[in-house]
Amino acid sequence: MDKELKQVKEQYTEHYYDDEISNRIKSKVYERILKDKRKWSLSKKITFSGSVAIIILFLLVGSAFVSPAMAKVVSKVSFINQIVQSLKETDDRNGKLDALYDEISKTLYENKEYKGKVEVGMSWLFSSEPPSFTVWVGDEDFKQEHEDEIKDIILKCAKSYKIDGVEVVVEVRDNVEPNEKNKELEKLTDELLTITQEVVKEKGYTILASGVSTNPKEVSIKVGIEGTEQDYKEVKNQIEKQVHDVIYAKKHEKYEVEVKRESEDEIKDQNWQPIFTAVMEETHKKFKVTNGFAYSFHPKPLEIILKTSLSKGEENKEQAERIEEYARQVVEIKRKELSVEAIPYKIIIRDKEHKKLYEKLYN
Repeated sequence: MDKELKQVKEQYTEHYYDDEISNRIKSKVYERILKDKRKWSLSKKITFSGSVAIIILFLLVGSAFVSPAMAKVVSKVSFINQIVQSLKETDDRNGKLDALYDEISKTLYENKEYKGKVEVGMSWLFSSEPPSFTVWVGDEDFKQEHEDEIKDIILKCAKSYKIDGVEVVVEVRDNVEPNEKNKELEKLTDELLTITQEVVKEKGYTILASGVSTNPKEVSIKVGIEGTEQDYKEVKNQIEKQVHDVIYAKKHEKYEVEVKRESEDEIKDQNWQPIFTAVMEETHKKFKVTNGFAYSFHPKPLEIILKTSLSKGEENKEQAERIEEYARQVVEIKRKELSVEAIPYKIIIRDKEHKKLYEKLYN
């Protein structure tokens, strides 16, 4: 309750509280104090000025000073609290889905009849919706014999996690056996990447992405290197030389080695990904008409695009405005939670024909 009152006070002070209202309220407060015949101790006198704000707040909440503006602030605080709670529920749901997938995988892979013969995948567009499971098996005979049993295992696991509406599909996997040349190439690639990984790890860095080419002979990696451009170049040169030398010593092959680090745009994109996911999840959970999501950093400002099944029209435009406001609150809550730097962005709501229904820019 104290936290909610603090939020209300901050919102009211920022948007609706001015000198005129302050003077009116203080006048009422002083009138009440003068009418009180009790003696005030020194400590009470000292703390009086600090208490006025609290008295004012309670007068606002509990007296004739309550206004439509104040009601709007209280409503907004409640609105934000709902989003925070919904975000927590989404996190819990994702945790439950991950645990369900782990249990299903373990159950299938530990079954002696299935070992090495099945592979399972889980997918969903929105975590608030039931997930789908696809199980790939080796051949049609195995599918015919075990399909019902596999489906039953998955559905029972889902039921134990109280997740309903799960879909299960069993498919025969295309087994394409690699030829000897491809096997050798795959083995060489693994060896080169292992060498590279060991060198980079020894230097105290992490590989974010990697690639190997045998024609021309190149190893390219993206490494998480922080610091100035000069720091980056020094580390880059050291890693490139050492990886090159170790590969030559072990494989007797000369490979060109290229080290890159993430660009500012890539870092920005990564930082915003959890925010985008939250916007997509929460708007769909709140407004089922929201059925798609996209974003673009270029050209500036950042565009956050929500696709809906709405048609054009004033009534639907009002709905689009509500979706936009909800999305904005999700953005700001997650951005502050993750300490992501504020940048200008535009939220765009599109109709079912993918045309712009409503948009708003935030600088």
